[in-house]
Amino acid sequence: MDASAESQSGSNNAEEQSHCATPPKEHLSYQAMLPVISDELDVFDGVPSLPFSGGPSTSTYRDLQASSSHFLHTMPPSVLYHGQFQRLEPIFERYNNEFCVIPLTLDLPLNPFRYRTAAVQRSGYLLHAVLALSCHHIDNSSSSGNGDQLSETVLDHGRIALQLFRRALNSDSVAPMSSSLLDTIVILFSLDEAYSLLGSWTAHLTGAYSILEIGGGTVAWTKNPRTVVQVALLTWWDAVISLVNRTPCVFPYEYFESVLACCDDRSWTFFGLCGCPQSLVVSLIQLAHVAAEKQKSASMRWVVFDSSLVSEIEQSLEAWSHTPSDTAFDNEESMHQDMDCMHCSEAWRNGLLLYIYRVFRWEPGDTPPMRVINRARVIMDHACACRDDQFVARQALLPLFFAGCELTDLSAQNKIRVLCSLWNERTRYYMFGAMIPLLEEVWTAQKDHGPEYVWWGQIVDKKGSTESRHSLQMRICFG
Repeated sequence: MDASAESQSGSNNAEEQSHCATPPKEHLSYQAMLPVISDELDVFDGVPSLPFSGGPSTSTYRDLQASSSHFLHTMPPSVLYHGQFQRLEPIFERYNNEFCVIPLTLDLPLNPFRYRTAAVQRSGYLLHAVLALSCHHIDNSSSSGNGDQLSETVLDHGRIALQLFRRALNSDSVAPMSSSLLDTIVILFSLDEAYSLLGSWTAHLTGAYSILEIGGGTVAWTKNPRTVVQVALLTWWDAVISLVNRTPCVFPYEYFESVLACCDDRSWTFFGLCGCPQSLVVSLIQLAHVAAEKQKSASMRWVVFDSSLVSEIEQSLEAWSHTPSDTAFDNEESMHQDMDCMHCSEAWRNGLLLYIYRVFRWEPGDTPPMRVINRARVIMDHACACRDDQFVARQALLPLFFAGCELTDLSAQNKIRVLCSLWNERTRYYMFGAMIPLLEEVWTAQKDHGPEYVWWGQIVDKKGSTESRHSLQMRICFG
């Protein structure tokens, strides 16, 4: 057996330890499948042996039975199911066709959220992570959904995924499983975003970084195109969290530089991932690192912060302009797509300039100049200019937050509420709705004390310190 085959075999064996064996082939018609899901505990790998209290309740399987029913009853009676994965295939298929695209600006050939069938069949933790996120969307795609409340189904699958994930991390074979472990972290991160702006995001990111380092670091992961796009997404999330909270990034800048060196526009783009073009992502990540340095220097008596890099970034942002794509004028749809791209990108550019003002230029007692208020209005206008049916503008949530914190006009504030509510409802990611009370808190404080004495950073820091428990740091993420 050659080295690569041996490595693959080791990977499979290691992952199978976290996944109960598939039962002997069973031939079940789709009518017989539903009760089996609730009656056979071994249909979900790993469940019987998990140590948490009482194990998963049978209501979990009834919930899944109900949520699966619509898809299963659209299939012809002649369809037969072989083994446990096939029984749940309608849910997995909907996840790969629909749910995994929702966090992105547009679907990509290398979609970091799309699972690989072989990996799900081998890895119990990945299977349950996919089920948890799928059940969240299914539960809340009807008018009877619980909104921002976790259903018992989602909780159980999320808990099982974490239990199996921790077991895998404690094994001696983390490196061979690194690919499926990363898949799981990306999906669990997205699941957390579906319920809140606040989360222990650093725990996810630190885990991902450790797995990548154990797997060989940049030398290893840059050889795998799928891992490259996952690292691109992870470094983006890391930078956005660092930017808002002014805290150090988990991933070193070297990781981001390695991503840039491996970019392949045919398979993925930063705009496709997060609605921000690559040139502006570079500025954002640099600002995140510099903001953390400024925050640290503020607590050091003999250190003076050097703002020269900030000035360079500011000048580059002022000079930046959107370049139409080569296909922008091929037809009307291409033109609209390019205009949506321009509006979303301009929202990001102006948002980063607002950030520079508040974080690096503003001092308590300074009244924001009218050019700052004008820039905030420009961001809102760009967000509103994107087509509603594509809702590309939802990717500019963070710039819209920066803008909203500068606008005192009641009509403008209400327009932002409407946008966030719409995105909240359509994506089923409740971080959009969670931004509204955060803005309300900023607006109330500014009304009471004046915008020259209150800025969004004070509210964000207060939220993080209030919600943090023990050593678990809670941070806000607009990613």
